[in-house]
Amino acid sequence: MLRGIRVLDLSRVIAGPYCAALLGDLGADVIKLERPGRGDDLRALRGSGRMSASFAAVNRNKRGIAVDLQKPEGARLGLLLARRADVLLENFLPGVADKLGLGYDAIRAVNPAIVYASITGFGQTGPLARKPGYNTIAQGMSGLMALTGMPGDPPTRVGGSVSDVAASYMAFGMINAALVHRFRTGEGQRLDVSLLASSLGLLPDPVAIYFDTGERPRRAGNRNLHLTPAEAFATQDGLLNVVLMNAEQWGRFCAALGDPTMETDARFATNDARLANHALFKARVEQILAGAPTAEWVGRLEAASIAAGPVYEFHEVFDDPQVRHLGLVATMDQPGAGRVRVLGFPGGASGNPPRIDRPAPLLGQHTAGVLRDELGLGPEEIDGLARAGVIELGTDA
Repeated sequence: MLRGIRVLDLSRVIAGPYCAALLGDLGADVIKLERPGRGDDLRALRGSGRMSASFAAVNRNKRGIAVDLQKPEGARLGLLLARRADVLLENFLPGVADKLGLGYDAIRAVNPAIVYASITGFGQTGPLARKPGYNTIAQGMSGLMALTGMPGDPPTRVGGSVSDVAASYMAFGMINAALVHRFRTGEGQRLDVSLLASSLGLLPDPVAIYFDTGERPRRAGNRNLHLTPAEAFATQDGLLNVVLMNAEQWGRFCAALGDPTMETDARFATNDARLANHALFKARVEQILAGAPTAEWVGRLEAASIAAGPVYEFHEVFDDPQVRHLGLVATMDQPGAGRVRVLGFPGGASGNPPRIDRPAPLLGQHTAGVLRDELGLGPEEIDGLARAGVIELGTDA
């Protein structure tokens, strides 16, 4: 899909690198630029300092180079690579790229068609623009944590790097839209993506309800405060999620549970009645569900065309037949780690399906090859840059 698109990835940790990896999955040629010596901070997360599972997961399908942008000659190399790029992705604090000579205005001057994507914690302007932003901070400030947790408990962090990944997906979509615009008009542009805005963007329905009612949402644990059953129920051996979206499904639900009298019981016959008598309703349902394991109830409910699914422990997810069928887990040979499993691209396409062709690079693995093939530098010049500490040379592959 993106074959022939050149991406220069100056970003670090998760939000930017994962976005660039997704672009690489779709065929873009991604060059990841890291600082010599340490590289991306994510390399050291539960890793040797040269490669970690987390780094490998979000930096596949990239060529890796190590260039010191703090040195004038290193910044010059960055500018030369940006001049040839279709997309530049960075997540410096606002103003840092400008100081390096790699800000949007400097790149646009030599490459007017560049799609320049900046990912920060809080955006390019405003009172918090220069505040560092990370996943947990964005979750707390966006309202995600305020909505998460059991009733009466304090706000709870959502598992995973949700705010980082929200920004990854936002940048991914905006970059592709900007490329379409460029193909139509020849115009590049700057994109401003933040963890705060991307996280808040995950909450369109709670925001709409709050604006409509003026009432602060309450933490509700595993239930929906406006609809029931739309929650997790205990079964004989675990938890079962069930969701009913309309009144027509109510009778089928009661029949599948083997409790047809509940269908016309005035305390439960309508969604409003079930909400008003929720504790009583849930106790009645869970008394029935305790008679069989989750898998059996999923089968019964699905046979009645009721949406239901198990609540897996994390290790159980990857044994699910649908997860296996969709190919959501890929395997690759990762230098520095051996044969590893990673999440694949989270979608499919009939014409040019996403694919993982290249594992995450070792630090500086492709420095010599990129400088030779992309910028035309000769061996003596490359060796001189390495001796001066401007670049780090790894094993080209």
